[in-house]
Amino acid sequence: MSTDSLLGQGYETHRIDLGADDEGPLVATLIHREATSATTTDAATDAERPPILLMHGWSDYVLDRGLMEHLGRRGHDVWGLDLRKHGRSLLPGQTATEIDHLNRYDAELGASLRIIGRERPPVLLAHSTGGLTAALWAQRNPGTVRGLALNSPWIEMHLGPVTRALAEAPVRMLAKRWGQRPILRTGSDHVARASHRDFGGAYDYDLALKPPGGHPFPASTLHAIIDGQRRLAAAGPLAIPVLVLHSDRTRIGARFSEEMRRSDSVLDVRSLATAAAALSPRARIEAVPGARHDVFLSDADARARAIGILDDWLETSFPGAPIMGASDHAEDLGRPVPVPSGEELADDR
Repeated sequence: MSTDSLLGQGYETHRIDLGADDEGPLVATLIHREATSATTTDAATDAERPPILLMHGWSDYVLDRGLMEHLGRRGHDVWGLDLRKHGRSLLPGQTATEIDHLNRYDAELGASLRIIGRERPPVLLAHSTGGLTAALWAQRNPGTVRGLALNSPWIEMHLGPVTRALAEAPVRMLAKRWGQRPILRTGSDHVARASHRDFGGAYDYDLALKPPGGHPFPASTLHAIIDGQRRLAAAGPLAIPVLVLHSDRTRIGARFSEEMRRSDSVLDVRSLATAAAALSPRARIEAVPGARHDVFLSDADARARAIGILDDWLETSFPGAPIMGASDHAEDLGRPVPVPSGEELADDR
């Protein structure tokens, strides 16, 4: 274990060794928020509140210290997982984000749940492609997680299952032929322009680990995602509480527009919401006005509303003892804790 160089003091990392593939060793990184004096001290309360495991999206990593601090103050044991070939787990010489089947992530997910504790199944709080991976895990491993809180999950293609069905065969053929080679070069920088401090946004994150245009998109990875969406659509409903948060509108285009600051500029939210309704009869689906693709990296009002919905869902789905002092931090809901810059961390490396 070591102090996490990205989130800073109060966070430790656990390296998970996953063997090797044709690019060399594989690792995943489990991040843990250490208990502090700001965390609820009532042991009974902590025991009744499920741990929470954050999972990132494609071309992304676990970065939202503000959200993790908020959840920790509310009595949750908070963890995060950088999957193989993403973020902290991307090693030199590896093809960023490359995977040929989403089930391969079972190794790091299973190892993470063992470290958290088999007797303490967590809620998976998962974004975009991580939401698809989390839902597939929950489908195939009942009883291992208490619930799913999905942040704009990529559980369906643009315009719905017809688009996915049309794309599946040609993408499968290209994945077989190209493997790790990119099917798409870097995309637009719309998300970064709307959110990152360097472009006038409120958030500071590592642009090498979460590039403005994303990493080049491996053919194998796109096929794994489409295959995962197909398998999820064919599976039965989940028997656990499910929350799905997404923006109230989509704005996708080649050129950046100011509307993209308060819209999902990545996914089709109508297709997302339709697919989400099939996840569980207990699914709570919430469109957050003004939210971006990552609802928790939205403007302060949308972020605060998303966190409020998450808090309410956690309280009603997993009732525990009353939280003492949680209201002391209510004013912070819309103010993310910035990730330290490279210069600020230089002395710690």
